[in-house]
Amino acid sequence: MIIGMRGHDFGRMEPEALAEKIAACGFSATQLAFTKAFPRPAAEYMTPEMLKKLRDIFTAAGIQIPVMGCYVSASDRDPEKLAAEKERFSAALRASITLGAGCVGTETTHFTFPESEREPAYLRLLDFTRTVSVTAEECGALVGIEPVAVHTLNTPELAGRLLSEVNSPNLRIILDLCNLLTPDKTSPEAQMEMLERALSVFGDKVCALHIKDGVFNAEGHWENRPLGEGIMDWARLFPRLRETLDHLCALREDVWPGNAETECRMMKEWASI
Repeated sequence: MIIGMRGHDFGRMEPEALAEKIAACGFSATQLAFTKAFPRPAAEYMTPEMLKKLRDIFTAAGIQIPVMGCYVSASDRDPEKLAAEKERFSAALRASITLGAGCVGTETTHFTFPESEREPAYLRLLDFTRTVSVTAEECGALVGIEPVAVHTLNTPELAGRLLSEVNSPNLRIILDLCNLLTPDKTSPEAQMEMLERALSVFGDKVCALHIKDGVFNAEGHWENRPLGEGIMDWARLFPRLRETLDHLCALREDVWPGNAETECRMMKEWASI
């Protein structure tokens, strides 16, 4: 299993400095979101020349790019905004080929509406995903969609429905187990049960893993913590992930400030159990 981290957890840095810092902490892969990781406007990094330069910089540092982050509101209610998000994501898909990224990833819009609005929101997401999957097929890129319990795509089963109804060979799932948990089901047994649900529904379609730790506060909101100091039973979960997804990259999200080297070592230990 390849161990990596999200680039912008170090803040905005020049590409050379970021690649060197990630490698110095022991990671060998990163998720790059131009709007969050680099100091200049994202458009400046989207030219063919700059994309190739970025690819060379990270390759020279021994850093793979399994995910190019492109955060969009993929089920937005505003038709004009949704159309613009399709265009932005499609541009990222085309850029990802030159960058050498494994996929372009996004979540699916925070869901704060009555449950009766779930289906209309899902249908907007379905339209978005069908459109960008066509672009992905045309240019040879991969779309990575991440289910999140508080977003439109909120369960493994709904993610499975999306995969089935889009029916594209270029559509994949980014699996963040933490993001599928709910405050009422956080025990180690509940975590393993959720992982098994995810693997049974879309295990063969996962393109990357997100790893983090934390707790649900009194209001039911997730709060990040250093690895090993939250609710996640990674020492038990990692061996199960390795059984089916050992070829993928596990990306640490929300690296705790000053703790990157320690957390990288922890992930490597879990991945070797």
